[in-house]
Amino acid sequence: MTSTKQWGGYALLTAAALLASASSAQAYGPEGLFGGRPQPDSSIVLGNPVDLKNDRPERAESVLEHPRPDYDAAPIEFGSFELFPTLELGETYDANIYATPNDERDDAIGTIRPIVNLFSNWGRHALSVTTFGDINYYSQHASEDYKNAVVDVNGRYDILAETWLGARAGYQRLAETRTSPNAVNGSEPTTFGVAKSGLSFYRGTGLLKLSADYDYKRFDYDDTASTAGLIDQSGRNRNEHVVGGTVAYQLSGNVKPYVRGAYNGRDYDSNPTHQSDGFDTVVGATADLGGITSIDFFAGWMVQNYDDFAVKKTLSTPKVGGRLDWNVTGMTSVVLEADRTIEETTLDGYNSFYQTGGSATVTHELLRNVLLEGNVAYSHADFNGLGEREDDSLSTGLGGRYLINRNLYSDMLYSWERRYSTEDTSEFTRSMVTVRLGVRL
Repeated sequence: MTSTKQWGGYALLTAAALLASASSAQAYGPEGLFGGRPQPDSSIVLGNPVDLKNDRPERAESVLEHPRPDYDAAPIEFGSFELFPTLELGETYDANIYATPNDERDDAIGTIRPIVNLFSNWGRHALSVTTFGDINYYSQHASEDYKNAVVDVNGRYDILAETWLGARAGYQRLAETRTSPNAVNGSEPTTFGVAKSGLSFYRGTGLLKLSADYDYKRFDYDDTASTAGLIDQSGRNRNEHVVGGTVAYQLSGNVKPYVRGAYNGRDYDSNPTHQSDGFDTVVGATADLGGITSIDFFAGWMVQNYDDFAVKKTLSTPKVGGRLDWNVTGMTSVVLEADRTIEETTLDGYNSFYQTGGSATVTHELLRNVLLEGNVAYSHADFNGLGEREDDSLSTGLGGRYLINRNLYSDMLYSWERRYSTEDTSEFTRSMVTVRLGVRL
């Protein structure tokens, strides 16, 4: 059975995952106050809480996940479920709201963010529901106002010990960040919807560990307003399918090598030159070094085929990446991550780009109720097509969370971002300061 402390920790992670997205619609992973690199497609990535028991043992928990009985949120009992509602109110100063190289415009943005986490408390099986809104109002540039909404449902059906079926589904209604390489720079942000679903099977008895996954995403973009009229975005509407599997072997109690492969199809509604399919396969290993350090490293190859595009019809490149979680002391955690992927773009003359990058996040518990965090991230985008565009993005941030009591917390964050590009008009520098109060109801 998953404990209240574990669910409360996940509720904290979910709230923390959203902190950096307040004023810019940037989407971050579930780790930490800053959470690593933004997703290139602007979608929001949340961890799957019903699988956490398989992925991260309790003895290797990070500083952010430590139980704090005097400050952890108390759940509202709802039958066999536990409810964690939160309301965040914030204000952000953004020095360059349009992410432009010149004629920078600044503004103050007010944020209202309701968050609700619902977790089952069963002896077998598991179900979680996460939903939140992200409502942002600009003080001087009302055309930049946006309202994001996310619903995420995850379930696990336990067949036998270490054997289960998983299902997930969700919907995200989002505004594309102005910093996205795919942004069309209209008079308002581009809005779009992402529908997601997936199935998983896991069999982990004995030394051999087997898993199979299927994931589906549907992207639907709205036409973007501009001074010259609406910008047609229908060419970006698409379905993405990924089917994959992993075979792992428990070499010892702490080391597990694996082989993973996946096939994908990217089907556009009305943009046949961007239709593609591809695959990736990697060999890797995970290691848990005494509950203090955990490592996941992989290397392999990936291919994507754009048969109807004018040039660079077949992309073939190495795929490398990994993650290191290191509890330096009982008060300090370090997370390093890196990855290389092939991402979609509909910029004129290009079919995709190689995204290579990584991040480092340090979290320190200054006091039991005071958390400090620093983050630095870098990514390189190498575009494939008729041109020779390349982007290099560097970001860094520093912030802290003060847990006032189990019902109140406050945050202060500073972040800086710089993009260098072979396209001069795509370069920018931006800094932001955010203050926030969170109320756990």
